[in-house]
Amino acid sequence: MDRQIKHNLTGQPGYDRGMTDKPFLTIGEVADILQVSSRTVYNLIYKGTLRACRLTYHITIITREDFFLMIKETTYCKRSVSIFARQGKKTKKKMNEDTPNTEKDLSQKEGKKKAKGSPKRQLIPAANYKQSVRDTFTDRETAGGDLYTMAEICRKFNYTYGRFYNLRMRYSIPCIKANATKCFPKAEVDKAMAQEAERLGSNLSEHWYSCFDIMRLFGLGKTQVRRFALTHGVRTKRIHGNRLYYLKADWDAARKIAERKSASTKAKREQDNELNNN
Repeated sequence: MDRQIKHNLTGQPGYDRGMTDKPFLTIGEVADILQVSSRTVYNLIYKGTLRACRLTYHITIITREDFFLMIKETTYCKRSVSIFARQGKKTKKKMNEDTPNTEKDLSQKEGKKKAKGSPKRQLIPAANYKQSVRDTFTDRETAGGDLYTMAEICRKFNYTYGRFYNLRMRYSIPCIKANATKCFPKAEVDKAMAQEAERLGSNLSEHWYSCFDIMRLFGLGKTQVRRFALTHGVRTKRIHGNRLYYLKADWDAARKIAERKSASTKAKREQDNELNNN
């Protein structure tokens, strides 16, 4: 009865009996005695603090002598700081002390550089058409006679303001400011438009085929067009860097020769002649 009352008070089932009656303890019993988890007991075993005997894969026992020996030999002591940890603390402290000084030096250097003044921006001449038109403004006397306004240019040549601005930069077309209106010499604008049309190949349709013209007229693919031109020696002209044009005279002559030599075209022509004779 007394043992049962003591058991209810302590809340440790079989505490005294396990310690006194059995010469060895299991992992679970040691965990109950120390009030820790089984994983903690295993960690003590792995570290060598507690000796244990593993009989099978599932059975590990600890003698009472080894358990009390662990308690006697393992004394509480303050954790010592390693040499490497001390060196790390010193290095971190030194870095924290040096950081404000470094930032202060950098700010002083930047202040000195700003005091000297930043270099002036170099103005790129308008010969590079992608940059500016600031040096194309001129006086009315030097511009000549007839003038276009911006609205007239856009209406006549089907241009937008932005597209004409790029054209103006490319060819350095002079500009005259008349109050709030910008005017441009007709001769310069017409000349620039003609050069731009030649550059883009807009005026080549009279004597040259584009690849897309041939594809539309003769139902060929892009590879077929290039292969036919290469095989029959059709003269080509490359416009605006990557646009390939084919001479109409060479293409038409090569096409007629190919039709005469083609077996399918020849047989079709003979059939047509027979039908006409009948």
